[in-house]
Amino acid sequence: MNGPAAGKRHHVWPWIVLALVVVLAGACAGLVAFFNTRALPGTTLWGVDVSGKTQQQIAQAISNEVDGTKIPVSYEGKTGSVTLADLGVKVDAQQIAQEAVDAKRHENVFARYAPWAKHDVNPAIDAKDANPEALDEQLGTNSVKPVDAKLQVGDDGSTIAVIEGTEGHGADPTETANEAVRVVQSLGAQEPKTVEVQLKTISPAITTDEANKAKSTLDKLMAQKPGVYIGKERFAAFTPSMILAATTIDPNGNGTLPQGQIRNGNVVYDATALQKAYDEQIKPNIKSTKEDREVIVNNNGTEIEVIKEGHDGVTLDDGADANIGTKAIDAFGKGNGTVSVSGKLDPMKVKETKRHVVVDLSDHTVTALENGNAVKTMHMSAGQGNDYATGKCQASGDMCTPEGDFEIWLKYPSQNMSGTLTLSDGKKETWDVKNVGFVNYFSKSGCAIHRIATQTPYTDAQIQALGENTSHGCVGIGWDMAEWFYNWCVDGTSVHVQQ
Repeated sequence: MNGPAAGKRHHVWPWIVLALVVVLAGACAGLVAFFNTRALPGTTLWGVDVSGKTQQQIAQAISNEVDGTKIPVSYEGKTGSVTLADLGVKVDAQQIAQEAVDAKRHENVFARYAPWAKHDVNPAIDAKDANPEALDEQLGTNSVKPVDAKLQVGDDGSTIAVIEGTEGHGADPTETANEAVRVVQSLGAQEPKTVEVQLKTISPAITTDEANKAKSTLDKLMAQKPGVYIGKERFAAFTPSMILAATTIDPNGNGTLPQGQIRNGNVVYDATALQKAYDEQIKPNIKSTKEDREVIVNNNGTEIEVIKEGHDGVTLDDGADANIGTKAIDAFGKGNGTVSVSGKLDPMKVKETKRHVVVDLSDHTVTALENGNAVKTMHMSAGQGNDYATGKCQASGDMCTPEGDFEIWLKYPSQNMSGTLTLSDGKKETWDVKNVGFVNYFSKSGCAIHRIATQTPYTDAQIQALGENTSHGCVGIGWDMAEWFYNWCVDGTSVHVQQ
């Protein structure tokens, strides 16, 4: 016979476990939510615990220290105090605070929230450019700041020149700034110490030697004809001004560069700046249909004037130039100037017109030639020292038009001419002529081809009828020819003077 049914047992422990899981899950969720916008457990900034603080709280703490930490300073009995802000040292408090809040977030979940898993954020505060003006104001040290050497485009627009740096002197703010940084980085835990300010010569951050090293690097790059190429053909050049706009000098030559920058020696190139130069100065000028270049050259083949710049016909593949800046710095960092893109190129041709002048002392003519053909022949009066029949300079050498090969190097639409010449026999020849028109100097001794220096107009035909040389060494041509010749005979035109 069975006994009475046993009472039904109620198991409580599963409910307890479930409750604990719910509580733990809630706590974890709350923990995650709390630290979502705050520095994670175990995070320190410059060794100071900032766990649980928001970015704004951390940034405010840094700013308070930068603006409020006063460093006692003294010099020859005078005293004062300055802050890091007074010294002109800029601190990006928001960026530093962001680094602290982001610390540990790349780690696994357990390490991320474990307070014993420490992570110290230790960003540097760059105080090398501290300004001594605040020290001068309080201590009367009268500092002169150093001036950094720098690079600029040369006068010809195609080279790079160095502007030398200069040393400064006076109060050295380095020790004061370093003390301020030390206290700021303690976030209030350290007391400032008095700094005895020293006077010294202050070197520029970028010395002339460093600038010359950078120039050497860039000169080698410019020799590579840096630009954008399709195959072996360059259709666009990176000019010195474009490259300098994308270049900084880094005297230290070490450390990690931001993304989009690359180093070659002490030169740092920036991809964004090079892309900007391409987008603004090169890309708008790319044409799909070529236009031939037209230039004037002298008898030596030197280009002396551009009539039409011309351009290649360029058709780029879609997106081919989207990353020119990145490609450029990769090439420049290796000392290579070639930035290659895909597309088609129809190269322009160059049409040269060769201009040359022949002065014939025995024929008494000036002949203007283009591509070897005479375009105009003018009569002229040469130096009194040249034999009229042969053109030969007399033995004394006085007042002769020199023979040889020259180039036009200086021009004036009108010039007053005066001077005194001591002749070989001791006599002096003096002249003072106003408004000599259309002057083209060819010799460095002062000889020019110009409108004959007469008081009234003198024509080409009248010069032909002169039958004598009348100048002090210059070549005089008719008033009816001089303006045409002046406009035709551009700077650099070659001049050959013969008997």
